[in-house]
Amino acid sequence: MAAGDRIDVTVSRQGFRPDRVTIRKGEPVRLSLTTSDDEHCFAVDAFRIEKRVVAGRPSVVDLTPDRAGTFAFYDCLADPKSETRAGTLVVAE
Repeated sequence: MAAGDRIDVTVSRQGFRPDRVTIRKGEPVRLSLTTSDDEHCFAVDAFRIEKRVVAGRPSVVDLTPDRAGTFAFYDCLADPKSETRAGTLVVAE
């Protein structure tokens, strides 16, 4: 994996930054997840990913997507009735 294949994602009470991540099918990528407020979670059901994100240390997700498409990611610790902490993972061919 080359150094350029890392994507920094920040999650907070305000949501994900960026809230849209585009990667390529079959190409490995490392997501470096950080937060500066509460404990959060990064989840992508389509790829069976669920990673806790705590303040003070980055959480890393290594992913090599095996299919193209548009997939939702979200904070699995957020209350789905009162908050919207979600984003889109786009996997291009």
